[in-house]
Amino acid sequence: MQTFTSVTRALSRLVVTSLIILWASGCASTEQGAATRARPETGVMLDVARAYYPVALIEGYIDLLADSGGSFLHLHLTDDQNVGIESEVLGQTLVNADLDNGVYTSRVTGRSFLSAAQAQEISDYAAQRGIAIVPEIDTPGHMAAAFALLEARHGKEWVDRVRAGESELDTAAPESRALAADLFAEVTRTFPSSRTVHIGGDEWGGDVSADERVEWLNAMAATLGDREVWAWNDGIDGAAVEQLNPRIHITYWSFDGDTENDAERLERRESRASADDLQTAGIKLLNYNSYYLYEVPSDLDTADSEYTTADLRKNWSLRAWDGDSGALLAAPMAGAAVAIWGEDVDDPPSDDLLRWSTPHVIAMIETASSH
Repeated sequence: MQTFTSVTRALSRLVVTSLIILWASGCASTEQGAATRARPETGVMLDVARAYYPVALIEGYIDLLADSGGSFLHLHLTDDQNVGIESEVLGQTLVNADLDNGVYTSRVTGRSFLSAAQAQEISDYAAQRGIAIVPEIDTPGHMAAAFALLEARHGKEWVDRVRAGESELDTAAPESRALAADLFAEVTRTFPSSRTVHIGGDEWGGDVSADERVEWLNAMAATLGDREVWAWNDGIDGAAVEQLNPRIHITYWSFDGDTENDAERLERRESRASADDLQTAGIKLLNYNSYYLYEVPSDLDTADSEYTTADLRKNWSLRAWDGDSGALLAAPMAGAAVAIWGEDVDDPPSDDLLRWSTPHVIAMIETASSH
């Protein structure tokens, strides 16, 4: 098994190195003036909740980042469809899983997940290559898969005490706060070398006040001690920006959640904090612009990758925050990431995904570093 993993890792590194050489030969060099700025934090987000990424493929992305000048790998570990990591808190343990060819599959959800030992292997490899791992436990929304595991462990009555609707924690319930705190404590044990934890915060709280949403984010950040904390932007209203703990850094993906409903779009843009609002308040931002930096791959069409990459190089920068509207911040964000979402990706994905996404990732890193 170790020999197979080593061979797979070597092949992934060969793929990455070859692609980097090819793309570097055709790309403009970094502007000399950029050398005086602090290098932006650049990375990749992998949705390892919706799709099971083999360890070797995750390490392939670590190689891509290390060889291209990136600095972090953001692992989106939980979502409504699946919890992608071993969790004693949720009852997703190896004892309750089937093992086949190195892959653990939950007997409760029927979905595969990374073991704590595999997470440690990923962390160790990232440390060797100088890449930070940023684990994300998405709360208080997108908890449907976690609720399924908890119901199997504790029963429906227990889950109903912490649940609001189908997939959100009841943020007013003390039991919800205790559960979230336990999950964050657990993920820091699973990834002990990670100095940054993403606490989620996207697509939730339609019936919760702006003050309550920010209070939740602040309370969750407090459970993580001196670690850096990241959160998605869409739980923060403009009226509550000044209440946000500035140690929470915001991964800004969309002003309006990319809704197609005109009335909803207008309402969100009137209430939510813009990137300008957050930057003016001194909040550190990372650019996850959903127009230029999101991937939801399905057929891995080369033409799609080529268009996305060219469009990014021509029109995106660390200041471009509101889709493709052309709106620019007064100053660049502190960093950026290409986010690879798993709704339509093959499960498990193959090295073809790495090859397909490499030009986009390299273009983001080079563009972020040159402006």
